[in-house]
Amino acid sequence: MPLPLIIGAAAIAGIYGAVKGISGAVDHSNAKDINNDASSMVESANRKVEDQRQSTNSTLEDYGQRKLRAFNGVIVEFIETFERVKNVELGESPELDKLTAGDFSNKTLAGLRQDYQALKDAGLGLGAGLGGGAALAFGAYNGTMLLATASTGTAISSLGGVAATNATLAWLGGGSLAAGGYGMAGGMMVLGGIVAGPALAIFGHVMGNKGEEALNTARTNLEQARTIRDQAELMANKLKAIEKVTSLANTTFSKISSQLRRAVAELKKVLDNDGVDFRTYSDDSKNVVFRSVKFAQLLKAMIDTAILDQDGNLVLSTEKRLQDVAAVANGQKNQLDPIPA
Repeated sequence: MPLPLIIGAAAIAGIYGAVKGISGAVDHSNAKDINNDASSMVESANRKVEDQRQSTNSTLEDYGQRKLRAFNGVIVEFIETFERVKNVELGESPELDKLTAGDFSNKTLAGLRQDYQALKDAGLGLGAGLGGGAALAFGAYNGTMLLATASTGTAISSLGGVAATNATLAWLGGGSLAAGGYGMAGGMMVLGGIVAGPALAIFGHVMGNKGEEALNTARTNLEQARTIRDQAELMANKLKAIEKVTSLANTTFSKISSQLRRAVAELKKVLDNDGVDFRTYSDDSKNVVFRSVKFAQLLKAMIDTAILDQDGNLVLSTEKRLQDVAAVANGQKNQLDPIPA
């Protein structure tokens, strides 16, 4: 009599094991699919941020190189040409007076000359170029931040080091922040060890338990992947904002450089035709001087406007400042707005 019961118990145990095995296999299949979705989500997020990082970095580097070319080109040409004019009275120009250009000869010109001298002292004079890290920093920062220690000859020459030690610039330039657990590199590490899921067990009931555990783990992974995706979206948007402002700066700087170049060419003609004494100039010739000073001052205003602060954050007032400079350069308004304290 007990035998059928034993057989029945064994049959039930076998059925239980089979059911658990099937359930475990299904759970594992689902877990694998979910983990694959999570992995794909993170890979997509990583690509999105990496593509935007490269684009933003390239734009900042291009702006840095453009500023260096201006210093070695139109800016030094303006300085040398303007210094030939004697007895200049900038206060005679109402437009320049509104631009506070009455201080130009003492402040702006001296500042441009000092900035250019610092570049030469650091070996970045005519014919020189900036390395990637240095170009990135030169594009991101303003003249004051970069040239504060110019007299030591270390400010510009160490720009690559500045970019390497600033977390944002280091990452923008392609440096890894994985060691600190930052950015998408950290996100990939979160998923890296668990994408494959737990190993399958041999026995049915063990397989069932492990499969359920794998499914729970996979669901957790998917939630982590969604968090990483959302963080990547925010990061990409921040990078886009930096690129947008830098592109505006690059375009505006290029236009004003061209305007200054034309103004300097006209100023050279005045010097050739009317001599060097400003007091003897006609109104038209004086206006040529005023125009060259105006565009030089606007270019200096741009050099003094940073894209990023020292912590690597976008300076929120920069976009408005650039629009303001462009409006003055185009004659849409007469004066720059005061810089917020």
